[in-house]
Amino acid sequence: MMNIDEIETFITLVQEKNFTKTAEKRALSQPTVSVQIKNLETQFQTQFIRRTTRQIILTPDGQFFYEEALKIQNIYRHLHESLYARNHEASGLLKIGASFTIGEYLLPKMIAALKRSYPNLTFDIMIANTDAVLHAVQHFDVDLGLVEGSVHAKNIDQTPFKDDRLVVVCSDQDVQHFNTIEDLQNQAWIIREEGSGTRQSFEELVETYHLKIQSSMVISSTQGMKEGVKNGLGLALISEAAVQEELRHGSLHVLTHLRISNARKFTFIQREGVPLTKNTTLFMNHALQQF
Repeated sequence: MMNIDEIETFITLVQEKNFTKTAEKRALSQPTVSVQIKNLETQFQTQFIRRTTRQIILTPDGQFFYEEALKIQNIYRHLHESLYARNHEASGLLKIGASFTIGEYLLPKMIAALKRSYPNLTFDIMIANTDAVLHAVQHFDVDLGLVEGSVHAKNIDQTPFKDDRLVVVCSDQDVQHFNTIEDLQNQAWIIREEGSGTRQSFEELVETYHLKIQSSMVISSTQGMKEGVKNGLGLALISEAAVQEELRHGSLHVLTHLRISNARKFTFIQREGVPLTKNTTLFMNHALQQF
């Protein structure tokens, strides 16, 4: 009969792709790691991994078992957290993937507010574009994803948690040049990379208003885009939540008088059918109350 230690050793081996690193991370000897993997293969009468001189390769059965093992690990964590919480306050690790705008401008405040109530919670944060966050959720690399807009993918549950508005911003020196939608024609733009939710919204803006683009510069972070705009490199379409500091200091200007409508939602994403851990549920509920 398999046990949770063997399952977690197998998961670690798949993620580390190395027996030595797995042994170190699990505080086991290498022979013990090998025995635990062999026990699982014997129990299920199949081969999960193939070892070459350079790497570890999952068999098709191994890939299937890995995906199911992650679900088992998630259920076990949920049980552990739930039972612990009966007599203790919430604690443990919560792994979150967030797209750039959320990760850089909202998530720190969300975590800080939650930590004030639950100081024993710890966090592992991945900040990347929407496609990368979706990939992490699909492969169980994070417990929860937070993205801009919605995603188009199977087996994903989506829960909107905050309204957002995208705005066109320009530098302090250029604000007088933009009075109508036509003034946006043949301009230089600073845009996000492919796979970003903001990039998708920019392409929708171009299509909606039939904009002709003089030139475009790709910068794969919101902060980099803002600095580019401040230095006169072009216009940018950015979340209003990301430019509050610049608006207060007057270093950026929102072209609100152009009446461009770009409303969207910030959204939680998680694997469909996978039970949420207590900590994940706590985080989501806290965010929904906060916003």
